[in-house]
Amino acid sequence: MRRLIALVLSLSAAGCVAFDAPTDERLRGIRLDSEEPGPSAARCRFRMSVEHPSLAGEYDGVVVAHRSRTNPVLRAQLFGDLGPRFADVMARPDRIVGYFPQTREGVDCALPREASPHLLLFLGASLVEEFLTRADRSRVIGVRTEGEETWLRLRPAIPGTECHLSLDVEGKAKKRKFSWMTGVSWQEEWSTPDECRITAPNLSIRVKILERMPQPLTTLVTLDLQLPEDVRIVVGSRK
Repeated sequence: MRRLIALVLSLSAAGCVAFDAPTDERLRGIRLDSEEPGPSAARCRFRMSVEHPSLAGEYDGVVVAHRSRTNPVLRAQLFGDLGPRFADVMARPDRIVGYFPQTREGVDCALPREASPHLLLFLGASLVEEFLTRADRSRVIGVRTEGEETWLRLRPAIPGTECHLSLDVEGKAKKRKFSWMTGVSWQEEWSTPDECRITAPNLSIRVKILERMPQPLTTLVTLDLQLPEDVRIVVGSRK
């Protein structure tokens, strides 16, 4: 477990790049998300494969997300090859809380004040951007061209993060570049709308989304996560 946590600590520092102002002319032809609200709640099943010189594993996961302008929140659980629950995470733009049931190690971080490099925060931040946000006009604060790709700089979903997005011709996410905290950075590359590879130095995570479906709002009570009393908080403080 500690080896997996250490992967996040070794992610590379992100370089600074310049963006142009996102004028209407500059954004012409780029298909952004509509600012109209979409489905408010959804459930997603996925399969995740981790590759690293000192660690490899396959995990099944489920995310339930409530996309709301006032109280966005998601809950994610990962399960190992043999079925035991590997991780349980609740994430909002202002807080990430989660733990590893087998080791009883957890985090409970108010953001950005208590942010610190840790696997559960890395996971929560990626999920917030994927499931709780939209790349609409109100979030675009910069635009630049890199070769044949156009990159958008987005208003942070989580304070203190930096997110750059490249879209395909249909407006779907093609690549995302993240940086957070003390220069920690990673990249997502989507080969299809349901298949993604997350990379950092010596680390590769492949994600395949198996199912997406609407979720009844009545189930959202299950999104809250209260850490068991025997969980040892290693980052943040018990709320």
